[in-house]
Amino acid sequence: MFFYDDFDELEDIEDFEELFEKMNKEEQQCPECVQCGYCCKHTPCYYGKWNKEKQQCEYLTEDNKCSKYDEIVEYENSINLKVKMFGSGCCLNYLNPDRIKKIREFNEKEA
Repeated sequence: MFFYDDFDELEDIEDFEELFEKMNKEEQQCPECVQCGYCCKHTPCYYGKWNKEKQQCEYLTEDNKCSKYDEIVEYENSINLKVKMFGSGCCLNYLNPDRIKKIREFNEKEA
């Protein structure tokens, strides 16, 4: 499977502590970003700028990509940054409705 999508497995868990323990043990690293735009619709990153009218980062495109991506990658490479803005995975993956929807749509197309 291309994306982590064991959501059905998590839906059966009713106890929050059990859910937290399961997520903590089984997900030791951030799963791959699916470019759902969820994080940019909640708060801008270090390089971002909040657009009050749109209620999202100014640099988020219609297809949920960062319009500053190339500029940010080039800058971070130029200073040999070890932990980079892009490529580390999804930082808001649990209970993220946009991510879940995008993964389910992807899986339906693949089926």
